Amino acid sequence: MLEHAPSSMPPDALTAEEVAAPTTTDDTHAAHNEGEQPKGGGFFAPMRIANFRRLLAGQTISKIGDQFYFVAIPWLVLRGTSSPVALSLVVGSYALALGVFNMVGGVLADRHGPRALMLFSDTARLIFMGALAAVALLISEPPLWSLIALSVLLGIGSGLFYPASAAMTPFLVPANDLQAANSYDQIVMQTSNVVGPGVAGVVLSATRLAFGFVIDTVSFAASVLSLLLIRMPPRKVSAPASASEAAEAKSTGSLGEAITFLRHTPFLFALVGLSLLGNFSITGVFEVALPLLLKEQVGVLEGPRAMGIIVGAMGLGSILGAVIAGIAGKIRHKALVAIVILIPTVALVAAMPFVNGVYVLAALFAGLGLFLAISNVLFITVIQRFIPMEMMGRMMSITMFGSFVGTPLSIFVYGLAATVVPGVAWLFLGGAVLFGGALIVGLSMKVIWQTVV
Repeated sequence: MLEHAPSSMPPDALTAEEVAAPTTTDDTHAAHNEGEQPKGGGFFAPMRIANFRRLLAGQTISKIGDQFYFVAIPWLVLRGTSSPVALSLVVGSYALALGVFNMVGGVLADRHGPRALMLFSDTARLIFMGALAAVALLISEPPLWSLIALSVLLGIGSGLFYPASAAMTPFLVPANDLQAANSYDQIVMQTSNVVGPGVAGVVLSATRLAFGFVIDTVSFAASVLSLLLIRMPPRKVSAPASASEAAEAKSTGSLGEAITFLRHTPFLFALVGLSLLGNFSITGVFEVALPLLLKEQVGVLEGPRAMGIIVGAMGLGSILGAVIAGIAGKIRHKALVAIVILIPTVALVAAMPFVNGVYVLAALFAGLGLFLAISNVLFITVIQRFIPMEMMGRMMSITMFGSFVGTPLSIFVYGLAATVVPGVAWLFLGGAVLFGGALIVGLSMKVIWQTVV
């Protein structure tokens, strides 16, 4: 099994062989708190840890609430304007703020602990989402500037939250159970994609779009409560034995230290680039092209319900994919498998604008979710195994960089492209071609083939 590199290993000590199969001592990951120990490992091992169960419970509620927001916000924008640029400005502003503050979140997570930062950011997002709910309740067509401003604030909160959230699991779960724990995280995320959008589509079609923001506000309160109940294991801080070690300790928590580690770890460096290419290729399809396609096919009034069905179907496929990845804990060459498993998604995306009916489109998204979930669990597991614990927050934020930069760029570019291409089908075809190109780049990288774990 792939382990973390020892926390005492300097970045420049990583050789090509160690990148392909890094090792570590057992204390790199904090095992458990409250005296709990894993009993035999396997798919169900993480669920024996009370703090991990609390984390999952709170995040399940929060992620379901988030689906109400994601279903409601594009239709709140499209209700006031038919401009794809306006839509891309709102959702893109959120993604851009998230990407900018992602790095800040990684540094703060390592300095103050992931739980503390998650609590702060979720409390802030509770306030901002409450403000958005109030605006939507009081004004039927809120001005675009207000939606952009609140989207930026929510994006800042999310940027602080996600690196801390990604760094949290290795503190609660031993290394050998990380793949199973990551599969549970994907199951929770995709279960919310199944339950949330479908329910949100029905509820919001029957009530008001503003109600979606109210529900998301309540879900943040549930997340805050669950985080308050989690007891983090003590953070080990050793006294420096020399002046040079003391000076080095002062740099701990700096972003530069993490960037240096990244530069000397070719595999992680390659994944950041691939993530940037992949997210730029495909995110705009989901955030811009899909709402525009549904607007053409079913109209604005039926759009939320149709989107709920489609995203819910993708969630069902993703749940199955996460379970498959969680059970297949001994799979080797995880990075290579994670890329190969994405090849069928190119054909699925290219076919989307040419199918008839919401349910056929939903079936394609279910297949897409299946392959993406398997790939995500494998990639996240390999990444976490490469990162020393004291650098977990910063390195997770850096490895997320490709996603958080590629996402807003993709949304803005697809929004502008939608104003000049002859039809929405070209957005899907362009996305499929770009994503296929990203996969070819990944398969051509020697370091991907050399990573044997």
